[in-house]
Amino acid sequence: MTIDNDNSVKANNFNITEKGSLGLLALGDIGIREWRKVKKNIEKAKGNTDEKR
Repeated sequence: MTIDNDNSVKANNFNITEKGSLGLLALGDIGIREWRKVKKNIEKAKGNTDEKR
C-alpha cells in the first residue's frame, strides 16, 4: 500500500489465502469480507472435488 501526499491510500493487489493474515484483519471489515469470500470458494471447490470421487 502506498500513501499519497493527500493521505489517500492506493491499494495493491495481494493474494488472499484460506488461512488469512494479520494484514487482512488490519484492513477491517473489507479484509474480513474478502477473506470469507475466498474461504467460501475454496470450501466449495473442495466439496466439488469430493463429490466427483
